[in-house]
Amino acid sequence: MKTSRPVLNTPRLYLRALGPTDIETVMPLRSDAAAMERMLEGVQDHRAALETLKTFDAFWTTQGIGMFGVFTREDDRFIGEAGIMLRPDGLGLAIRYSFLPAARGQGYAREAVMEITDFALREDGGLARIVAVLSDDNKASQALAEDLGFTLEQSFYRGRQKMLVFGLSAEFWRARQRLAEYLVTVKANFAI
Repeated sequence: MKTSRPVLNTPRLYLRALGPTDIETVMPLRSDAAAMERMLEGVQDHRAALETLKTFDAFWTTQGIGMFGVFTREDDRFIGEAGIMLRPDGLGLAIRYSFLPAARGQGYAREAVMEITDFALREDGGLARIVAVLSDDNKASQALAEDLGFTLEQSFYRGRQKMLVFGLSAEFWRARQRLAEYLVTVKANFAI
């Protein structure tokens, strides 16, 4: 298995693998009720957050993919976490993310999730498929998933909350990326 820990870069962000040494960095997020309201593990104290980071670290070691800390390039500020983890309910490898409330509404989630999706579904050594599991009232995340090409596959209830399962294959993702590149080339040729 691959054990390298990549750093992903976007125009405004950099994303690096999270591990146990990041405990103080992630505590503002992991202890924030608004940030963790939709995450399976919910709000965490220091001990629980450290155990989560150990899980992230082990997943990176065994799977070559995992959770990233999301930082702003401009001022090196931690604003959230995003990545791929195995869901405990058997639905597969899933994209997941959570951002500090102050970082919401600025397009950071879209930027990070798009880069992670591209990394996860890359042609050379990437995954064949990922899912996104979202509550039916999380319209912003549903719109993001659909914009990226995820399609609704099924739903289930967690207690009284309806959950939606969206899927995205690497084949479809790469075809969309090739089409987008082709359209940019065509548009550039017409501009000449």
